Amino acid sequence: MSVHLPLYEHLYVVSDIHMGGRRNGRDNFQIFNRGQRLGNLIDHISNQHEQEEVCLVLNGDIIDSLAEEEVYGYVALDGDTALRMMDHIFTDASFLPVWDALARFVGIPKKHLVFVVGNHDIELGLPIVAYAIKGRLAKNEEAQARIHFATHGGGFTCRVAGARVFCTHGNELDKWNWVDFTKLGELANAINAGRTVEPSKWKANAGTRLVVDVMNRVKRRYPIVDILKPEAAAVASVLVALDKEAFKYIDLDDVIPMLRENVRGRLVTRNLLSAEATDFTGVSSADLAEESARHLLGSNFQEALQQHRQDEGRLSEDELLEAAEDAFQDKPSAVSTALIESEEGTLGVWDIVRGWVGLVPKAEGLRRALQDWLKDDRTFDVDYPDEVYEAMQERIGSQVDFTITGHTHKPRALALERGDGYYYNCGTWIRTLRLTKEALEKPEDFKKRIWPHLTAGNMATLDTAKIPGPGGKLVPLLFDRTNVVRISAHGDQAVGQLLRVTDGDSEETIKLKLEPGTTPFKVG
Repeated sequence: MSVHLPLYEHLYVVSDIHMGGRRNGRDNFQIFNRGQRLGNLIDHISNQHEQEEVCLVLNGDIIDSLAEEEVYGYVALDGDTALRMMDHIFTDASFLPVWDALARFVGIPKKHLVFVVGNHDIELGLPIVAYAIKGRLAKNEEAQARIHFATHGGGFTCRVAGARVFCTHGNELDKWNWVDFTKLGELANAINAGRTVEPSKWKANAGTRLVVDVMNRVKRRYPIVDILKPEAAAVASVLVALDKEAFKYIDLDDVIPMLRENVRGRLVTRNLLSAEATDFTGVSSADLAEESARHLLGSNFQEALQQHRQDEGRLSEDELLEAAEDAFQDKPSAVSTALIESEEGTLGVWDIVRGWVGLVPKAEGLRRALQDWLKDDRTFDVDYPDEVYEAMQERIGSQVDFTITGHTHKPRALALERGDGYYYNCGTWIRTLRLTKEALEKPEDFKKRIWPHLTAGNMATLDTAKIPGPGGKLVPLLFDRTNVVRISAHGDQAVGQLLRVTDGDSEETIKLKLEPGTTPFKVG
């Protein structure tokens, strides 16, 4: 039974705020721009339920330490660094409305605040950061007691009416972005003991390394990459289309194996690997590198490459594969002139990728890469069972009525496949990219009308950019959509809703309405 769990009359959950990132007075590293709206939402919650037990859950990626210049590397490795980071995030004008509203919220009796750790804010698991947040928000011990940190990897569980609710960020299901909580505990122990951990002792996950070592470098010039989800394999071709040296600074030994199932399927199709094989033993390094490169670049980009070869009389597909094989065996190869030769004289995955990218004009390469990215994007389908929803099916016990995640930036409202229980993803509060098929359809139009916006080098241009949409209408490149999940008690019944949050009629108000395409879920 769950009678021991905290009981609330109303539960509100938001996720993926990503406070952090302004560098040298520029906002290329700052993707959260709805501070006033979120502050207004928090005040609205306080005002609507003055005498009721209310819990607000910030469900992961609340801050974004990966975008903070105060953090050198992948995580704050000492107390001073962690506190400098938090001081910047506390005082940045863009984030003040949020922190001030949270302080007002916890200052009211019966109002509870929960921080759930994600993968961009693992410093929330450091006691020194938790103390700093409590010090910023709470003016007395009573208010401090209403602030809770679910930063141990177990998520947060509570009750609303007779329903049990489980909140978790969702990155624990993501092979790119899971957090090693044993190592995080060791880091917290070291900081509590006044020690600084050597960078070599901290092993960041693949997603973190991709953000810090690759995306942070590219977005200095092309901030659009910061609103592409790095978990999508197609993002690799977008990055190299913008900067073919993008992956020069990352060790991909741990990243490429994550593509193994896709690569494995291609090798089986080419009869280079048995369908019963459990590993890549027997597959040449050249074939493995070639198929990995193909998967990373995507089908649309490969079509552009094929077209370029035909137009220029370049190597055929078979000749290119043979040349790559020869290169790995140190045989003389024309591939050194058609592509690029590595320092060792052999072609690895990124040697091939960089060489292929160099054969396609930059604007066309980006257009094709974005087509591949858009092909797999179901961000706006709130009833589409995405990867986190599918993975949750086996992890949620029958006692849980509502499961609420974040992480993917894709709001969702779905019934679980088992027939009882419901799943929500509360989306994100950062800028959301909305590409259209129409915007990417014609090469010349893309180069003339879209390319200048995407390569202008600042977020302000992206904020105002318009692109062709359905029916020939111009639509904003960035989609303004912010959400909150609400679970409320109505007698003995708990009612769940995915709500759209928009600005109200005055500067200090907001409007809440049911997210289009969803219906309330009821338990009890």
